[in-house]
Amino acid sequence: MKPHWLWEADYYLRLLKELVFVRRCAVCRQTIDTGLVCAACRKHYLLRRVWRCQPREEYLAGQAAPLPEDVLSSVMLLYKYDGAIKEALQQIKFAADASLLPLLREEAEAALPAAKLRWLSQYDLAACVPTSPERRERRGFDVPQELFAPLLAVGGSCLYCGDLLRRVRRTAPLFELQPLERRQELAGCFSLNGGVDVRGKHILLCDDIYTTGSTLAEAARVLLAAGAREVHALALAAAADNWESEE
Repeated sequence: MKPHWLWEADYYLRLLKELVFVRRCAVCRQTIDTGLVCAACRKHYLLRRVWRCQPREEYLAGQAAPLPEDVLSSVMLLYKYDGAIKEALQQIKFAADASLLPLLREEAEAALPAAKLRWLSQYDLAACVPTSPERRERRGFDVPQELFAPLLAVGGSCLYCGDLLRRVRRTAPLFELQPLERRQELAGCFSLNGGVDVRGKHILLCDDIYTTGSTLAEAARVLLAAGAREVHALALAAAADNWESEE
């Protein structure tokens, strides 16, 4: 695995370059100080969609496998998985370009509630969906952890838990699978870290991309089975099916 200090150095090299070549918006090329895009272009990608989930009657009756709305209490989606945001995430995930991680972290910071500590206080624990060991080894980092850990491990009443869940089974890439196939592929792939007590806890669970919600739902199912009271989801970007119909 690439050492943490080495990929962090990628970011500082980028900053050093910006002393000569200033940072520019990835869309309009306007000079910017933070993030990936300027404030005007950010409006095109900003979603900030939050919805409360309600479990279906057939799930409560034990007649259906869980869907995201059955096991998640709420979902917060920060950006559209589109354009510059999509390109940056793909570059991070498929080309292991760690220098883009701090830029997207700054975008996440810009989209989260302004009173972050007060918002976080409604949760007892915050954690990320873990990347598989194989993908983490190949990239040298865990994408959700690097995006969200520095933003959520800020003290207060909400404890950030970096190892709440473990991947115990390798899964095939999900992007070509249909929703039912995704749920089947993910079944049983997570386990709870035995050293963490989640009983009665309100948990915020984070991931980089929300497509069908199957990954977050499977992770939430494990936490609820261990006694968690509620699991809420947060994702940096949402696939088009989650917002195109509203435009």
